[in-house]
Amino acid sequence: MDTPTPTPSDATLTHTPSATPTATSSGTATPSATPTTTSSGTSTPSDTSEFDLASLERDPGLRCPIWKYPPNVRDDIRREYIRLGPCQPQLRRDQYPATKFGTQRRRFQASWFNTFKWLEYSVSKDAAFCFPCYLFESDASSQHAFTIDGFKSWKRVNDNERCAFLVHIGTSNSPHKKAIKSYEGLKNVTRHIDKVINCQSLEEVKKNRLRLRATI
Repeated sequence: MDTPTPTPSDATLTHTPSATPTATSSGTATPSATPTTTSSGTSTPSDTSEFDLASLERDPGLRCPIWKYPPNVRDDIRREYIRLGPCQPQLRRDQYPATKFGTQRRRFQASWFNTFKWLEYSVSKDAAFCFPCYLFESDASSQHAFTIDGFKSWKRVNDNERCAFLVHIGTSNSPHKKAIKSYEGLKNVTRHIDKVINCQSLEEVKKNRLRLRATI
């Protein structure tokens, strides 16, 4: 029996279909820029000029934790992920694997994307993730269920006030709510930058047309 859809909602995010993921042998994506190896053995990109935003991993179960990137490129990476939107693959009901809980079989439901706009799904891990919490998680965080490990205890989704997604959202001062505020702030800045670039592009087109007319 599949879990019914919960009703509460949260921040509005935008979905874009995911790209084909790439992974390391450990199952976690690493940045595709030329890496430098730290004392702990973790590879990270060495600087902004070497990092290719087009190569960002889309599957939340495979992508590199945001705090493993150098501080000088994190906002660029966040803005690119915001442009792409949360990973929300719209599969057929039977394409989400069923997991047995006692005598019942439960599975992820695409309808949850409509209720929890921040929600992501990893095909590789058959697990749920939180988009804003991933973008603004720090290495000091002790809770990685919705950012690195993935959540897949589907029987806990439809559990009234104990619903795992509602528990994750938490109170007004919860890590999730703080991540939502940071997400909204950066999204607004990104929109402003895009608007400025578009205005500059339109102005350049007008100038080029004037030059062409003058030449003719």
